[in-house]
Amino acid sequence: MRRSFIFIVVILAAVFVMRGYWQRSAKEAVAFTEDNELYVEAGDFDLYFELLEPFTETYMLFGGNRETHKSAFNEFSLFVISMADARPIYQEHPDFFMCASPGAPRAKKAVQAMNIIAADSDVLQALNEAVSEFNNSIGKGGDRVAVYLEGAKLEMTAAIVRKADEDMLDRLPQPSRSDYFLVEFAEMVDAQAALEGS
Repeated sequence: MRRSFIFIVVILAAVFVMRGYWQRSAKEAVAFTEDNELYVEAGDFDLYFELLEPFTETYMLFGGNRETHKSAFNEFSLFVISMADARPIYQEHPDFFMCASPGAPRAKKAVQAMNIIAADSDVLQALNEAVSEFNNSIGKGGDRVAVYLEGAKLEMTAAIVRKADEDMLDRLPQPSRSDYFLVEFAEMVDAQAALEGS
């Protein structure tokens, strides 16, 4: 039976789910400090992020979770391949997302994690639809799912325990303080068309 190598990525997703204690639940809105740092209130933590370079990219989804734990730092954890990386693999191996494809190992290496902080409810809704569509398509032979994202890369600069007024950033596990992105616009797009560059 043919299976997409997405099931390999699901194993990675399980690791991210175990990080629930350190992650943020859905918020009402993002806020910025006077120093233009992104501020996030997450359970007992006050989190601060520096905005790095902006990005605009289309990504092919290979896994996704909506983070709902009360202490979650982000709304979504996505596992993706950028179209910039996916297109060359697709040109040589159109079935690269299948386990048996010669392109599967190369694609697996290109998968990246994205911890998404949504700028507003429109972004939340668009990502929720994309993740739901992806999960509904797994194992059903459905169409691949891709998302177009605009925003900025983030670097966590502080993770302060509010009651103790103590910065715990250096004590957080590395996966819990890296790969963060502020997404200001999100849209589900035709994955096949994106792979073909149209």
